[in-house]
Amino acid sequence: MMSGLRQITRISTLAVMTTVVGLGPAAGLASGQERDRAQAQTRLEESLPEGAANRVRELSRELAEAGIPPQLIRRKAFEGVAKGVPPDRIMTALEAYSRRLQEAQGLLGPDRNGASLAAAAEAVRRGVPPEAIRGLAREQGSGRGEGNLAVPLLVLGDLTEAGVPTDQALAAVQEAMRRGSPEQGMMNFSAAVRRRVRQGEDPATAFEQVRVRATERMRQAPDGSGQSLRGPPGSRPMDASPVPPGSEPPTRSGSGGRSQGPN
Repeated sequence: MMSGLRQITRISTLAVMTTVVGLGPAAGLASGQERDRAQAQTRLEESLPEGAANRVRELSRELAEAGIPPQLIRRKAFEGVAKGVPPDRIMTALEAYSRRLQEAQGLLGPDRNGASLAAAAEAVRRGVPPEAIRGLAREQGSGRGEGNLAVPLLVLGDLTEAGVPTDQALAAVQEAMRRGSPEQGMMNFSAAVRRRVRQGEDPATAFEQVRVRATERMRQAPDGSGQSLRGPPGSRPMDASPVPPGSEPPTRSGSGGRSQGPN
């Protein structure tokens, strides 16, 4: 199984896709998008039995009508196909994922980008309480509906899954958002907590120890801005939007670990 750090830092073309959806209506770009979507749909239909392919189309249409990028469900379907998951299991996962995406939209409010919705759906799957997800949406502010909540939501889900009490995890993520902390710093924080938990430390204690160390590093930063949390040179771009595990086709790691089916 992939480590918590790799889970929340994987970069997918989904971020690019959801960004393109929000671009202006340039004729050439729009026609290219339509062509790409049609080709993707054709490939998917060729990979699934007719009944399953029809249901994927229905789910895509339902999501689109609800204002949710339909490519999210198609990517989940492609993931299952790529991993060799039986069609009936793929469809079970897609039905559940569609419900989580719709729940995520209800929690975040309208006009959220695809990366934020996917991250909220993953947070739901990881057991983050609905009010905590709403809390992050409120923290960002209702006037910034297009803002990207993907990283805060993924970090909140990561900490919750590690066993950190939700109120502690939520308070830390909200504070990081208020400070404008870099995404890499937030993910480094989550990874450090999970590492200590894997080593046998109590989740709440691990969280507090990492929080204290992170605060001290910020104080030691030359300008007090917390730039020391950015991580080493060569880290992934700060504006890259990761997507939740299970929302992109699998990649083989050098560890030879088994890939998992869609969730």
